[in-house]
Amino acid sequence: MKRIIILTALAAAFLTACNQELNIEGNQPEAQSVVFTATTESPDTKTALSQNADGYDVVWNSGDMITIIDSYANVGVYSTSSTSTLAEFTKDSGADAAASPYKAWYPASIYNEGAPSLPGTQDYIAGNISGSPMYAESSNNSLAFKNICGIIRLNISTTQTGKKVRRIVLGADQGMSGAISNAATLVADNYVAAVSGSDCVTLDCGEEGVAIGTEPTAFYLAVPENSYTGLSISVETTDGLSQTRTAKDGIVVGRSSITTISLGVNDFMLVVDLASTTETVTIPSGVNARLIGSKTNRTVVVEGGGSVITLEDASIYMLNLNGDATVVSKGSNSIYNGDDQIPLFIKEGSAVTFRGEGSLNVTAYYCTGALVCENNNADVIIESGTYTFTVGVGSTRAISAGNLSISGGEVNAISTDNYAGIYAEKTVTISGGTVVARGDALGIYVNGGDMIISGGTVTAEQTRASTFWGGPEATVAGICVHSNDGLTGGTLTISGGTVNAIGHIGPGIGASWHRSGWSLPAWTRSIVFSGGTITSSTEQSGFGAIHFNGFGNPARCDAITITEGITSLTLIQGATAAFMFASGDVKAALTIDGLDMTGYLTDPSTVDWTSLPNLQRTVSTTVAENDTWTFAPKL
Repeated sequence: MKRIIILTALAAAFLTACNQELNIEGNQPEAQSVVFTATTESPDTKTALSQNADGYDVVWNSGDMITIIDSYANVGVYSTSSTSTLAEFTKDSGADAAASPYKAWYPASIYNEGAPSLPGTQDYIAGNISGSPMYAESSNNSLAFKNICGIIRLNISTTQTGKKVRRIVLGADQGMSGAISNAATLVADNYVAAVSGSDCVTLDCGEEGVAIGTEPTAFYLAVPENSYTGLSISVETTDGLSQTRTAKDGIVVGRSSITTISLGVNDFMLVVDLASTTETVTIPSGVNARLIGSKTNRTVVVEGGGSVITLEDASIYMLNLNGDATVVSKGSNSIYNGDDQIPLFIKEGSAVTFRGEGSLNVTAYYCTGALVCENNNADVIIESGTYTFTVGVGSTRAISAGNLSISGGEVNAISTDNYAGIYAEKTVTISGGTVVARGDALGIYVNGGDMIISGGTVTAEQTRASTFWGGPEATVAGICVHSNDGLTGGTLTISGGTVNAIGHIGPGIGASWHRSGWSLPAWTRSIVFSGGTITSSTEQSGFGAIHFNGFGNPARCDAITITEGITSLTLIQGATAAFMFASGDVKAALTIDGLDMTGYLTDPSTVDWTSLPNLQRTVSTTVAENDTWTFAPKL
């Protein structure tokens, strides 16, 4: 009897031991419904923001969900009905958490089936942030969440009425969303989440949008800790307009902190995908537009003034600007018209500014020019960017303007078959940038105003090297400035920069050359060289490198003034040295460094240069052809 009792006891002990061994080797304990309590990190961290007199309280919102993974890799989604700094979470779906330790993610969707990632889209909540990503590890049911991102707060305002924000897109050289590359080492990495690549993040403000006005409205987005470079902020409205701003400096975002950016967005713009449109694109007065895509038979018409037109890798057939406007080039853009219509037309009385970091190529045939101002009575201002205006067969002027101002960028105005590279009937001012103007007859022709060069690099070339076609104006030169009404002459002033004026059958710099029997009463009133580096040349023996006379009725220049401020003036004569400045019936006065040299205007080789205290002249050894005269300050 004792033996049976002992065996029974041993059997019971053996079964208990087996059960314990099986549990050790992986059998899960019976699932239990665990209630978790959760706290959030403070201060200035948010799943929800509730402002009090001292600052911000950090609270959970009713409906918040977290994902909990237990030591057996059970995954469950838990939710709360609390709105407080300490909230209870109960299972909503998935598996029960069976054994510690626990790992938890907020929001629940961040877990992404075992591959945690920061969402590319976040939802707008007024005065709040939807789900600032957090992480917790615990050996019990108390979860102390830590933020794994920082927050960018955008304070956005506008002076435009009726605007509602549909979405906001943040982008940078560094990633703002995507797979968390250090998910397994977050605790060791001080809870700083890292992502690779350069994916952007979008704040979705809903179909109805969020109204903005003159008082700033706050928009919150969660992004990883980083020092962001090239940060761009694109704000899109419910009526299809947008504006993009790029930060000039780096933007630093720390984990569990707020970086505030204030932004006034007053120039929203009919994002227009040219490739998908089927009619002429018409942009109302005062509305800004971003044109993208390629459609080489598409015409864009800007109805009135005040618009900003952004060309972003766009190709079109025609652009008509019927009022004041700004044209911004991004990427590579083109306007091509192979017919008899002007590709880039500006309405009379308008002022159009061109700027950007991209390029714009405009090509025309069988019309006045590539860029044309109506009746040559509109202003063209070029500040930055790269522009090539080219006209071929049947066209006369690459640029045809009223006033033309160039302060930066690169401008190429090329007439490959005719007349002038740049033509203007008011004033041409060049203070910076690089300008290349080439035309059969004239590189740059100011027909009615003045030309002022104070900076930049200018190359103006009259390209035809043989006989020239007939017509009412046979003015040929690299640079020519005179009147178109016969009443007043124009003034050419060069005070800085580098200027290279090239003539082949004409002078480098000239008043005008008229064919025998023509009598246009046009002249350059005066020429002033007070700074810069200047080279003027001609290949012809009958002209001066700088020339003021013609045939029939002589053109005239009232005065030529050269001062000691000039860096260098080089004159290259095609055949003889005697015609460096002029030929024929000369009516000008020549002043060099304050001394009257009028008597030596036609043949400066007879000048007593020792009388000039501040300027020196050198002559090349070649006398019969390609003689070079250089005037420069004495060392």
